[in-house]
Amino acid sequence: MAFVKSTNIITDVALTVPNISGGTNGKIVRVNGANTVTDAANTDSAVLLNSLLIKINDIYYSYGYITGLTGLSPGSPYFLGTAGALLSAPPTPSASVKVVFLGFALNTTDLIFKPGTPIAGT
Repeated sequence: MAFVKSTNIITDVALTVPNISGGTNGKIVRVNGANTVTDAANTDSAVLLNSLLIKINDIYYSYGYITGLTGLSPGSPYFLGTAGALLSAPPTPSASVKVVFLGFALNTTDLIFKPGTPIAGT
């Protein structure tokens, strides 16, 4: 029986989405129409929150190592707030507020962007 060692390496690679427009730079956005996005909010429906991207310098990223942010707390997890904001603490989930894990900060400017499943409370 052979064992295979798996090694994960974080690189500066991220998946981008071409040919879309809309939303605010530095914010979390969601798809809202044909090739368009709008700023996302933790009060959007869970279905809409399954199409999250982050817009940095007019480039839309769906996943990966994202650079160009400011003011992140190294090692902190980040969650979706209102108007596309990144929060360092999760909001309290309710029927109208969803918790969406977005990723974690490697330093003050770089984020590992890995959006999770929206979670609502009762």
